[in-house]
Amino acid sequence: MQAQRLNLMLDSVARLARRGAMSNAVNLLTKLRPVDIAQILSQLPQHESETIFEALVRHELGKAAETLSEMETARAVALLIKLNQEDVSRLLQELPSDDATVLVAELPEEIRDELLDRMKIEHSTVVNELLGFGEETAGRIMTPDYFALDEDVTVSEAVTALQRRSEEFEMAFYLYVVDSRNHLLGVVSLRQLLLNSPSTPLRKIMIGDVIKVTTDTDQEEVARMVATYNLLAVPVVDEENKLAGIITVDDIIDIMREEATEDIYALAGVEADDRALGSPMNSVRRRLPWLMLSLGAALIAVAVVQYYVATIESVIWLAVLIPVVATMGSNAATQTMTVVVRGIGLGELGWETSRRVVVKEALVGLVNGLIVGVAVCLIVTIWFWAKLGSARYGSMLGGVLGVTMMLSLFVAGTLGTLIPVLLKRFKVDPALASSVFVVAFTDVITFFFYFGIATLLLKKFKL
Repeated sequence: MQAQRLNLMLDSVARLARRGAMSNAVNLLTKLRPVDIAQILSQLPQHESETIFEALVRHELGKAAETLSEMETARAVALLIKLNQEDVSRLLQELPSDDATVLVAELPEEIRDELLDRMKIEHSTVVNELLGFGEETAGRIMTPDYFALDEDVTVSEAVTALQRRSEEFEMAFYLYVVDSRNHLLGVVSLRQLLLNSPSTPLRKIMIGDVIKVTTDTDQEEVARMVATYNLLAVPVVDEENKLAGIITVDDIIDIMREEATEDIYALAGVEADDRALGSPMNSVRRRLPWLMLSLGAALIAVAVVQYYVATIESVIWLAVLIPVVATMGSNAATQTMTVVVRGIGLGELGWETSRRVVVKEALVGLVNGLIVGVAVCLIVTIWFWAKLGSARYGSMLGGVLGVTMMLSLFVAGTLGTLIPVLLKRFKVDPALASSVFVVAFTDVITFFFYFGIATLLLKKFKL
């Protein structure tokens, strides 16, 4: 029902935009939730979404800011760049500081400095502080708006303070207990405030063993921690254990979605800002480098095949079976690589456990290779026996392909595990680089096996 409603709204907004009736389009959009507006704008052509968003900024600044928070970063930045500096600075001041920091960080440097100068000093100061932390760290994505009180404050005083200051916080899931120098001592859930006596001091009911992260913790590690311990927010401390900010679950969900998107795109050799409704030329620019790199890897395999031209000329039917050789090895490597990269991304697989995983995936490849090898050996033997009328010739081709499949899938399982683990060890994104290396090495080694075994049989049996 909701999807149908949004599709109808999308059609209506698109028609109004094409007619130039921007005020009517904005009136329709303002009746929707910000996340729905963001979805509609993302499905419109770039020019139309820019025009409509500009009109939304003029008529409903608060709604425009909330919509911006619900968008993917790349899309939001593309809309901001088309606005004048004054509108952008007003928009950023409406956003929570952590969301504003994410967007400002992605803007061109010359625009960024001018925007910060235009913003009110209290907003620009916070954004500048967050920009001082490393990219994709807890410090960069945290919000400095948190609810913290001294350990000697009573439950009654804490409830009163929360009621009085509720508008200061983006989300108040927990009450953090600190000392006079803002060192993090413990945490109290809002439920605990309601269940304890009003005169009870916070130090008596707080949980002292706080699950926390430091400002330089990688954002993926923060996401794993929140997911593991089912937290609604996680506190961020500096090197002195002073509370610097918090990261809320809504930001964690955005991080997990972005990281998952990056990994999926990277495995396919596509950059994360390539979108189905985006510019054709942008897609060409993003995809072409990886295609050229894949072409280079494929040419290495061609060099291997060329080395065995004499073998192919002697048994031309070997060339007919090349697609089977190349496809099965690549598919097996992709299967293993996908499982391993996911394991690395979720923190399930590290350098310490990699040996066990390599052995396991090599064994899986060997067993699958044995089964596939026997099947393809029988199929090819019968096929060529029927086609050429020679059982000896058919069994030779079937045997070559069967043994090659067994060795190829074993190699695919081993390399599909080993290469991502090694890349991670050397601090290279395994999702970004694994696909090209794993598939290329698997193809090259598989062709060596295939034509090497065939050449040995030719010499031995003088076929």
